[in-house]
Amino acid sequence: MKLSIARKELAQDIKTLPIKTTKVLTRQDLVDLVQGKFIALCVSNYYPKWLCEHLCKRLLKLPEFSRYIRAQNVGVQRTGITFFETKGDPVLLERYYAEAQRMRNTIRNTCFPYLSPIDKLRVELEEIWSAGARLENIHGRPMMVGIARMFEDSFELPPHQDVLARDIVDNCSDGLLLSQLSANIYLREAKFGGELEIWGMKPSYQEFLELARDELHFDQNKLPSSEVLYKPRAGDLVLFDSGRIHAVRPSKQGPRVSMSCFVGYRGQNVPLTYWS
Repeated sequence: MKLSIARKELAQDIKTLPIKTTKVLTRQDLVDLVQGKFIALCVSNYYPKWLCEHLCKRLLKLPEFSRYIRAQNVGVQRTGITFFETKGDPVLLERYYAEAQRMRNTIRNTCFPYLSPIDKLRVELEEIWSAGARLENIHGRPMMVGIARMFEDSFELPPHQDVLARDIVDNCSDGLLLSQLSANIYLREAKFGGELEIWGMKPSYQEFLELARDELHFDQNKLPSSEVLYKPRAGDLVLFDSGRIHAVRPSKQGPRVSMSCFVGYRGQNVPLTYWS
């Protein structure tokens, strides 16, 4: 399938957008990111490198690590079920909410007496955003936030999008997101590979179907070249619009480990939300 002229123009425009690298997370940088002034925001040394490895060793001992229910063929494991995996299944949805508090406590207790990377991010978002920040609450129940992810050697995460609205099948939401950010705090980098790849494109669901190789992933042969190829370093925080196509290249001599969540934006005077 050929990309539309508009998509080609978008891809060309995005190539001029930089990754912004900074040492401190600020409100203005978040606003600039959601407004598309740069394609990704990297806060270097966001979490102490020595503590990254210390917590990584602890987290990797958790028995909750397993592959995503909806992506059993992809060698990426996470701690606890994520909302994306429920896809309207009432049994999985109930399991998700039932496990949310327990898994938040499990991660927090595993990191104790240190502040977990996700708790650090949650506190800072609440402090820098004038309207504050809170747990996402779609069905009147607090959601999970902050999973640890481990990439198995030689596996990749194929090109895909993360869009909350596509995972809510009952239309039970308290407001449409204007932007959904993926937040990743890296604890261990793979010796080889493991680069984060981002495209400038934000296809609609119909456009995804035309470019898809399966129900979750894009056919990379139908995509133009990506605009970003970034090798994460331990301690980095990276945020980008998860509606943009993104992928992770195969990693070796890892495992590559990070903690992640989504951050929802509904306007500058509305609280940010976060979930996993």
